[in-house]
Amino acid sequence: MAVNRHWFPYSRDARYGIVSKTAAFMNVADNRSLIGFGADTPSGEWYDSVCVPALDVYSTTYRTWSSLATRTPLALDNLKDAERVYFPLYRQFHATVKASALVSNSSLEAMGFPPRHEGGGQRHPVNRTFIDLSVRPIGYVALSVAFENRDTGSSVIPYYLTGAVVSHSVSTTPVTDPNHLTHSRLATRSPMRIFFEPELRGATVYFAARWQNRRGELGPWSDISVAIIP
Repeated sequence: MAVNRHWFPYSRDARYGIVSKTAAFMNVADNRSLIGFGADTPSGEWYDSVCVPALDVYSTTYRTWSSLATRTPLALDNLKDAERVYFPLYRQFHATVKASALVSNSSLEAMGFPPRHEGGGQRHPVNRTFIDLSVRPIGYVALSVAFENRDTGSSVIPYYLTGAVVSHSVSTTPVTDPNHLTHSRLATRSPMRIFFEPELRGATVYFAARWQNRRGELGPWSDISVAIIP
């Protein structure tokens, strides 16, 4: 899927300014709860365990590079490495909050993002857009989750959708209702990779997914897929 990056400037200083504004917003617990990213939610757990460590490395390397006293070729290489890790996560976070019905335009602007532009476009029926999943092992305690549009067989995400909300649970008993899956992430491209803790090797994990449009509305669930953590 082509990702619209027009809101994200090319200047390193300007990018750091936007990221800092988002980070300041997310450092307030009430703000996070308001937009569905509380520390005890799946989205909040993803933000704390995946985004925050990458943000810390990016912020440290940016500050080193931005100071004339420490701006060396090595500092620039370290910053570029940190950007390659953090910026895709930051864009994924932006796509998630922009599509969420919990996030108002004022919250988007408080995070440094542009507001949504409502109206003027065709409304697509996400409630009738089905998704199919396929899960396979890709290495030690890692699974690849691929998804496609059931009607077209294509893994390219249509422009009117934000992506696929992929939910999963590790369980010793069969999960038959997708609404009982406890962990969810928004995937903006197929396939996505999910890594598990080593102690979960050999456990059974259940997956289901559904499309999400740019208004935060969700489509019907896929069939439940089952895999063993390698």
